[in-house]
Amino acid sequence: MDIRFVGVVALITSVFVSPCLAQGRTVARLFWQDDSNATVCCGNLKKSAGGWSIERLEIDGFPKLDAGEQSLVQMQTHQGLVIVGVRDRGEGAIGSGWIAIESGVVEEPHGDHTHIRFNNSPTIVHSLIDSDQGNPAHIYKYGDQFVIANDKKNGFTLTSTKKIRDAKLASAAASFLEGGNGHITLAVAPERVAYATWIAREGADKGRVDVVGLGKNLGKSYSFHCPSGALHGAAMNSGKAFFAPADGVCWVAADRELGGTPESVAIQHLSLGSDADGKPLRTGAFTTQGHHLVFTAGKGPGTKLCWIDASASMPEVNSLSIDVPEGEAISKPQTMKSRYGDTLAVMFGQRKETPEDDRMLVVNLDPNRDGRFNDARLSHTIDVGPNQMVGHSGYHAVAMLPDGRHAVITNPGDGSLWVISLSDFKVVAKLKLEGTPTRLLTLGG
Repeated sequence: MDIRFVGVVALITSVFVSPCLAQGRTVARLFWQDDSNATVCCGNLKKSAGGWSIERLEIDGFPKLDAGEQSLVQMQTHQGLVIVGVRDRGEGAIGSGWIAIESGVVEEPHGDHTHIRFNNSPTIVHSLIDSDQGNPAHIYKYGDQFVIANDKKNGFTLTSTKKIRDAKLASAAASFLEGGNGHITLAVAPERVAYATWIAREGADKGRVDVVGLGKNLGKSYSFHCPSGALHGAAMNSGKAFFAPADGVCWVAADRELGGTPESVAIQHLSLGSDADGKPLRTGAFTTQGHHLVFTAGKGPGTKLCWIDASASMPEVNSLSIDVPEGEAISKPQTMKSRYGDTLAVMFGQRKETPEDDRMLVVNLDPNRDGRFNDARLSHTIDVGPNQMVGHSGYHAVAMLPDGRHAVITNPGDGSLWVISLSDFKVVAKLKLEGTPTRLLTLGG
């Protein structure tokens, strides 16, 4: 039954709550993407004696996108601001760029602690969508900076929460720098240096990485080449820049003063092994958990979860084999540190032909809690709802709630959001959403 009240756009109740107005304490404010209409949705996740529910909120001023020609890409958040990228099917000519959302979540200082308030509604601060934004696919957060990869402009945009909030015009909130090419990935030391990759598989630009000065180093730059090309994936951790080429992982010491030259760069290569045909394994993206990088490599029976301790003087690759049946693909891991002290890597096993058989895999990276991950093990496998994969859309997503005791996941195929306990990994609520929910963020405290 669809019940509407003044000030509440829609009400969605969990399996444990009768259909009435969402009540209880607000645990978090959620932002999730709806792939069916290329929009960002928002709601307060509430918990009461009766169970869990979501109070839907309108995002005032969200721009209307053409879901047939435009799509949302990655989202990041910092200090209550959410930024999301927009990509189009016309290589940026239709309209691409970014949208900045004021979440309405406010942190109030109270002496030696703070209170989180959810009284304000989410609103659009700025949006910059036109034919000159380079069709971004990746948005990163390094420190207090957002970094947007402008693929078709062969460069990247830098901005921050403060710049966005202070700017009168969206165009004044960000600055563009040249670096990278094609499908750009970035490793950044804020106000020091950015490493921007080239996607070229062959030719003179195979394996190319542009080193671009930031802050006091602005105007300085040079390039070097990794041993193999098709670079897709970059991260900065512990003073090192890591890259994901066609063969294994490469890393270099971050040149924070831009004092290096192409000849002086010492490129270190880490093998990920080979597949059954002898082809080198690779990864496509890194997730950062403290001083570790976590990622997957391989397919099918050869799939493994890998990690690198970036703080080591000479990092090494460690791995855990993952049993992946035929027809299933493993997602990029999302890591989290629960309130119970567990460091977790969460992945989805997703099937295009039989999405009803999707599952969530939870790896406890550090059961003995010595910080080394040497005893990592698969701790739980949970049946989840279906995906709705089409191209880069329709995938499951997961995020930990601010309380550290629960996680939420999206099931695009049946339009649901589930709340899962991080103590026993049982599903404690199933909430029905409209559309096709995919990527999500949780804000609160």
